[in-house]
Amino acid sequence: MAVADERREGCDGCGRTVSLENLTTVTMPDGEAIACCPECEPHAREAAEKLSSLDTQRASCDGCNGEFPSADLEDVVLTDGTVISCCPDCLAEVPGRSDGTESSADGTEAETTEIATTKNLCSQCHEWIGEELFRVTTVDGRTEEMCRDCKELLEDDGVVTDVQMRKAEAREILGVEAGATESEIRNAFLTQIKSAHPDRKSGSRSAFKLVKRAYDRLI
Repeated sequence: MAVADERREGCDGCGRTVSLENLTTVTMPDGEAIACCPECEPHAREAAEKLSSLDTQRASCDGCNGEFPSADLEDVVLTDGTVISCCPDCLAEVPGRSDGTESSADGTEAETTEIATTKNLCSQCHEWIGEELFRVTTVDGRTEEMCRDCKELLEDDGVVTDVQMRKAEAREILGVEAGATESEIRNAFLTQIKSAHPDRKSGSRSAFKLVKRAYDRLI
């Protein structure tokens, strides 16, 4: 009669059951230890390094002067051309970022004067665009941010070598909101990267790469 091998355990990455001597423990920056098979270990260590870098990348808010993770700051261009970086709280206080109307003394809606706007000036046509720009790399090594029309024109000319994923798309892939915190981005990445692993029924190599690209775009 066969005897069950009790020295086997599941890999936290792909879910496969492997012998204990083939499992390696990888510790994440938050202290969580995950058990990985030889195939998943390199991916887990790379993810740990990425998450660690997210912890160390900090910058100052130009509004309150407090230090925040770089991913939590957003650039705003004032109408005089000045660029400031703001945390979520200060960003809400920047004039001109409302819906464009406010109530007057008699209760009617009056238009406000816009004195600031999100940083979405196309480097090609120099027009202000109401959506997130595309970060495009051309054959001569230049990286520029441009609107959809300008990007498509350059693509038709065959001078585009790479188009970086937009943050809006990255947030959709990870399932996080625009104001997601460092911790929320990290947790979403860990959840999505496990289900996207090629060795799982729910995953594939392309899905795994897509999740990594989305995380890289948001940090």
